[in-house]
Amino acid sequence: MGVMYLYYYEGDTLTIVDELERIRADGFQIVCIPFWWDSDPQHPNRIKTDVLYAKALQLGLKIYVRQPDSLWDYEKLQAYLTVYAEKISYFQVINEADAQFVKEWSVPGELVSAAQKYAEIVKKANPNIKTVASFATPLMPTLIRDIAKHVDIIALDIYEEIQLNTFPLQMQTILTTSNKHTIWIGEFGHATLDDQAQANFLTRGLDTFKKNGVEAVIIWCWKYNSSLKIKDRLAEKEVAKWIKGS
Repeated sequence: MGVMYLYYYEGDTLTIVDELERIRADGFQIVCIPFWWDSDPQHPNRIKTDVLYAKALQLGLKIYVRQPDSLWDYEKLQAYLTVYAEKISYFQVINEADAQFVKEWSVPGELVSAAQKYAEIVKKANPNIKTVASFATPLMPTLIRDIAKHVDIIALDIYEEIQLNTFPLQMQTILTTSNKHTIWIGEFGHATLDDQAQANFLTRGLDTFKKNGVEAVIIWCWKYNSSLKIKDRLAEKEVAKWIKGS
């Protein structure tokens, strides 16, 4: 189990330490973080990143890094990995490739090539890092199949009731297409201000994913999003209880 944490919004590093301790106390094993890089070691966000890595490793939290904003900025990726590669457990080489195709009219072959290149750079920096590619739906089989050849893990993102209700079929479709044995839920959240509805959706989803053999789930998100965050809401308590009882 993991949770997305937008750590660079914090005002100081002590808050990052406190948040990671709470995340670990809730039972999470993975902390998912955005890719953020500055070549200046004294930049405030670079210092926050250093503190996050050090504390996460101290707590035994595995670090999962999200895809950089630009899929083609290989030099920035290599610079980041030079500093942090040995501390990373998972790296997302492409996020919702199918959505990028639809929203940005990206050429499928370019998306496959970018994911492949990122995966190669990551593996060269540290062969032990598991590479991840996520999708919003299982409805673009050729794109999923071609990207899956270059990554260790395929993930599906779930936010809506209809996705949860049809999950077994979606999972079987993406497994068949990707030729993988299991999947991750790369983003799992429910955007609502109704605490009970959010908690019910998340725990029901976790039960469904466990029943279907999902390997890992990343809750979206810890804080800094009023409708999706779980911290200080009923969902935090219920998800923590679920983790400890699973």
